[in-house]
Amino acid sequence: MRRLLRLPADRQPRIHRTTVEAILGVPLAGQSRQRRHPGLVPSHASAACLQELAEQGWPASYLAARLGTSTQTIAAIRARKRPRIALSLDQAIQRCHGELTTSTPAEYGIAAHRSRRAQTAALQRARHLPHTN
Repeated sequence: MRRLLRLPADRQPRIHRTTVEAILGVPLAGQSRQRRHPGLVPSHASAACLQELAEQGWPASYLAARLGTSTQTIAAIRARKRPRIALSLDQAIQRCHGELTTSTPAEYGIAAHRSRRAQTAALQRARHLPHTN
């Protein structure tokens, strides 16, 4: 990286857009000004948020529907099987976490048995997850 940054402007090598986005963590607009590839960011913070919401009783199916993704994606992020996720999904998870942590699943019409099931599974999963700070 240092060598690339120190080169004169006329000697800058071509770097593939996905490589640039992976390094920077932000999507860059193309010539058409539309984002073609999402920026990628580490998923640790999102995984912790999703785990915390599950421990509070929020079902993965509800979170997936609210975030516009699949239940499998939510489970993979929460289980830390995806080291990086799209910047837009990370931001959506952070917003969702901020909105839902101050309320209860019952306030959103989620049945008590679904909430208990999500909470029990999350507490069991927490025992097996590697704890990283």
